[in-house]
Amino acid sequence: MKLDDLVQEHYERMSANDHRIWQYICRHKKECRSMTLHELADACEVSHTTVLRFLQLIGMDGYNDFKAFLKWDSLNQPGFNRQSIEENCFNLSRTISSIQQADCLELFYRMEQAKRLYAYGSGAVQKSVAKILKNYLILSGKLLHVIEGQEERIMALRQMEKGDVVFLFSVSGNNPVMNEYARKLRDKGLFLVAICQDGANDLSKICHFYYPFFTKKVDVGHDSLFYYSSAGMLPIAEILTLKYMAYQSEQNTTSLLSD
Repeated sequence: MKLDDLVQEHYERMSANDHRIWQYICRHKKECRSMTLHELADACEVSHTTVLRFLQLIGMDGYNDFKAFLKWDSLNQPGFNRQSIEENCFNLSRTISSIQQADCLELFYRMEQAKRLYAYGSGAVQKSVAKILKNYLILSGKLLHVIEGQEERIMALRQMEKGDVVFLFSVSGNNPVMNEYARKLRDKGLFLVAICQDGANDLSKICHFYYPFFTKKVDVGHDSLFYYSSAGMLPIAEILTLKYMAYQSEQNTTSLLSD
């Protein structure tokens, strides 16, 4: 098993210091192969015992075990797989088709009835898409409040009222902070919209509405780096808005005909 596979298995249990250590290792794997335990700890600005606890968390017996994994990874570096380009394009196409065909009528009804609309993203990309959704919805005459940071989460929770709608952006759908917040929102009587990757995940089960994007692990081709594309969030935000504006237009036409 590769080092990054071990980390992914225990990712949800990692602390802030664990994330700092792993981010440094990811970016400096070549240098780490020649570092002592104390040198790595100094580079990560943590204690050597913190590094050892991180290694123990991901299943290592000690620092020598970690160095062996680094060496093994360096001997088994795959090249970039150009098929990833086709797979990403295919997944974007699947995502667009899925949101285009999705039944959104109940969500749009709830948005019309809601006093406020909110959006919260669990990471940098997710927050960016939440802000883009805000800009799109302005065109429909709706104001979306984007929640940023822990303090804003707490303040927004106090201000939210039963019936408000909250869009929640997550890549995996298994972020513990996001999902704990989602449960609190649901308990308060809010309507929740999950926008996260396709497949079994906790966020989709907590929320009332679920619009998935399709993605796949992409190996960068060096230093065991990889990522999961979150590009599918953007067409979901845009197409949802376009469908919502079509809904508003149809409602206005129906209202005029009934007068």
